[in-house]
Amino acid sequence: MEEQTLKERLKSVIDPAIGRDIVSLGFVKGISVNGKEVEVRLKLTSPACPHVDEMVQGINAALEGYFVKVVPEPEVPSGGIVRRAGLQKVKNVIAVGSGKGGVGKSTVTIMLALALKELGAKVGIMDLDFYGASIPSMLGPHRDPEVDENGMVIPADHHGIKAISISYFIPPGASVAWRGPLLAKGIEDFVSKVNWGELDYLLSDLPPGTGDVPLTLAQQRFINASVVVTTPQQAALSVALKMVDVFKKMNVPVAGIIENMSYMTCPGNGEKVYLFGKGLVEAKAKELGLDYFGSLPLIPKLREMEDTGIDPAELKDVIQEFIPVAKSIACKVSVLDIKTSEKPFYLNLPKKK
Repeated sequence: MEEQTLKERLKSVIDPAIGRDIVSLGFVKGISVNGKEVEVRLKLTSPACPHVDEMVQGINAALEGYFVKVVPEPEVPSGGIVRRAGLQKVKNVIAVGSGKGGVGKSTVTIMLALALKELGAKVGIMDLDFYGASIPSMLGPHRDPEVDENGMVIPADHHGIKAISISYFIPPGASVAWRGPLLAKGIEDFVSKVNWGELDYLLSDLPPGTGDVPLTLAQQRFINASVVVTTPQQAALSVALKMVDVFKKMNVPVAGIIENMSYMTCPGNGEKVYLFGKGLVEAKAKELGLDYFGSLPLIPKLREMEDTGIDPAELKDVIQEFIPVAKSIACKVSVLDIKTSEKPFYLNLPKKK
């Protein structure tokens, strides 16, 4: 009876990201009472949830008069994707794209993967830039893809991150000259013939533009969320936002926008130098009703290391720059997953005239 009473009191605690109480959301996994000592097992829907402190404060306030211990239990929800053979145990497939080339999508994808792994998530990268595949060379030394007893490809392993790319299967320097049908077949192979195993997040590094690759991913429902990358200039932002328009037309949730190469830190005095202007991307995101995940610096050390293959041990300070962005993206994707599970994507598809 006392546990049920305390659970009723916890209905006053609101998850700030979703806007509903933690009881109706199923986030209270258990309550143990021992006299005036109470232990609350709290489900978190993303690694290192950015709102956990706020919820813990709410729980303590709701259970005033008790000595409360909150035990966080991360449990990343699954997105509403079409699960081909290789995606059976993958919870979320997130597209990282832009209508614009040269904005650092591959770098952002790699650093987000490292940041999410640092937070405790299981992460993979699917390099879908077939014409300009660069993920393997940027990630550096790895265990080559292998084939398991069922004929499924086992992804390469870079620093504990699973990865697949066309560049593992063609000679160095060879080009890929594919039209649309072959691009679609390549994507199908990556989700059907690659055994990704258990992953919380599979990041899909897209090619520039709004062509066959993002359209195939969206039409086949191989992604459940997207992140758009841009640089601060008006010209870059205008083109990058074309990807937002495409995903909206295809009914793929856009989690938000990342502003890359936003500034440099002066080595002399530590001041931030905004080479390409400041504030435009954040203002545009607000205008469009999109989350602004923050600005990321232009880091010469990272660029130099990517030429030969990164070493996470030498990039600990850089990874920390990406941690807040990774937390925000993981939280937003979990919110989208929960809302989609309550109202599946196909209910939002435009009606035929």
